Amino acid sequence: MTTTDDLFPQVTALADADPELVAIGERYWALAGFHADTGTPVWCERTADIETLGWGNRHYVLAAAATRAVLEGRNCPQCDGPLSLVSRTSLQQICLNDDTVVCVECTPSLAELVRQLSDPSRQKERQAARAKARQQSALQEALTRWVRHCKEALEEKYPFRLAAEADIPARAGVRQMLATLALLRYAPSATPLTAVGTWTAPLHPDRPTAGRLLNEALAAGLLRVHPSSPRTAFVWRPESFDIAVQEAEGDLDNLATPTLGDGYYPLNALFYAPYGTSMGTAAENLDTHLSAALDPAALTAARQADLLDAAIELIAEEVLRYFTHRLDELYLPEIPENQYARLKKAAYRVAEVRPLGEIYNLVWRSTRAAAEGAQKHPRAPRTNMTTHALNQFESHAQHACEEPDWAIKPFSEITALGLAAMTRVLFYAVLDQPPFEASIPDIAAALPPALPGPPDPATARPGERPEALDDILAFLTGYPEAWQPEHVRELLDELRERCADEPDWHVDSQVLARGAARLRRLHDRLVPTLGARQAALAVFAVTPLLDRPVVTNGESMPCGPWIAAHLVEELLEPHSPEPAPAPDPAPDLGTGAEVP
Repeated sequence: MTTTDDLFPQVTALADADPELVAIGERYWALAGFHADTGTPVWCERTADIETLGWGNRHYVLAAAATRAVLEGRNCPQCDGPLSLVSRTSLQQICLNDDTVVCVECTPSLAELVRQLSDPSRQKERQAARAKARQQSALQEALTRWVRHCKEALEEKYPFRLAAEADIPARAGVRQMLATLALLRYAPSATPLTAVGTWTAPLHPDRPTAGRLLNEALAAGLLRVHPSSPRTAFVWRPESFDIAVQEAEGDLDNLATPTLGDGYYPLNALFYAPYGTSMGTAAENLDTHLSAALDPAALTAARQADLLDAAIELIAEEVLRYFTHRLDELYLPEIPENQYARLKKAAYRVAEVRPLGEIYNLVWRSTRAAAEGAQKHPRAPRTNMTTHALNQFESHAQHACEEPDWAIKPFSEITALGLAAMTRVLFYAVLDQPPFEASIPDIAAALPPALPGPPDPATARPGERPEALDDILAFLTGYPEAWQPEHVRELLDELRERCADEPDWHVDSQVLARGAARLRRLHDRLVPTLGARQAALAVFAVTPLLDRPVVTNGESMPCGPWIAAHLVEELLEPHSPEPAPAPDPAPDLGTGAEVP
């Protein structure tokens, strides 16, 4: 009577067989036992889990080339010799009482496959394949080290740290607070906040503006960069692993260690709210704080004006986004770059007087007229039709501005083009107004009385400038749109040069020159870590340390406060140029106290 013990094959290695093939054969024939119910064999490893080391993917052929698995007490029905198994399937058949199973030597097709396996030309191919596999393995190991170094650099530069709820910055720009509140409420995940670049709907109607606002929110201390951000969200030196390999001329042992560069890509980075006992709690705390800070009843007149400006911007950018969507929908070319300024000017102008739904109607009319023109004149260049749509929109926008009684049926939300997160937060959560029906004049009329606050920097008289250091810092922090941090360094340079040109006997000028030089050096050291805005605020904060008195216009005062007053006066001049847009990637903000 046959028992399962008789079905365990005895595995032996063939003489002069390749050791690698012997190892493969032994693993292939390793039998764990037999299934209790079905009696079928249970193998120690799946065939797919046995690495063939470049010998091919037919495991039974590799096993036959170096080993024999013989069932003792059984003979081949064809040659009457010992029954050596051809494959695992052969043992399965024997377990099912199949008496037709023959040995390896009686299977010509297997012998031919074994002969091909030992062919010298195949051996060269295997050697080449092994060399390539070794190279790929070395590359993979080097890439793993590279990724680990990147992760360590990110964790060092952007350590995960939580702060107390009381440390939430008291004031930030209206647009930065709106962007942060929209990020908190519309991100698919808050632990950490999902990268904005992966969202289905945008944070801001204009993608580059969304990146700049995130960077400004980071600089204001509302957000921090999470160390788990993908490494592609940052600028590295070398720029990538492939470039590092090229620079090392393929020598993987001499690859340069990746170091963080001077910028990052805000839309690809992961942010988190840091003010709480956990990321989830911190997000809720920051949401509550921003909701209260953006309450129109809690805003000064200047901040209410900022809120209206943000509404105009979002309406206009939604219009531009819808215009682009309509052109794409109608298979018309994009607006030429040299004509886009016309479209933007018209959109911003009409956004000041008409609600979004009515302007959507104007866009639809203009693009429909262009599409009809393309059908009537199929031979005309389609770029001409796009220009026609722009011309039509300019005319409609002007008419809508000049004729307030012109009735325009407002559109509702476009199904395929939902509003940006910031637009929703502003109208629904902050203003409590319907975004497609409320115009800027309607919104302005519905605003509650403004709280008293500092004078508007564009119209304030010199005597109304903030003078005490606390007032200066509160004003500069609360009104980031009123000044440009990049000008602080320029003003310090100008003051240093102007005072240094005075004769040596003019002691006060020399004191001011040295003080300006020290502050500029401090500014330059802080910018790579804190960013330009935070570095500028730090310069103001340390001015009381420069306490050597100077006399100007017959009045004596410490050097530092004199420089601070001079900087404020120059920074808040009404004729200051508009701030330049933030570069992309945004400046690296490092690991300061308020920012990551």
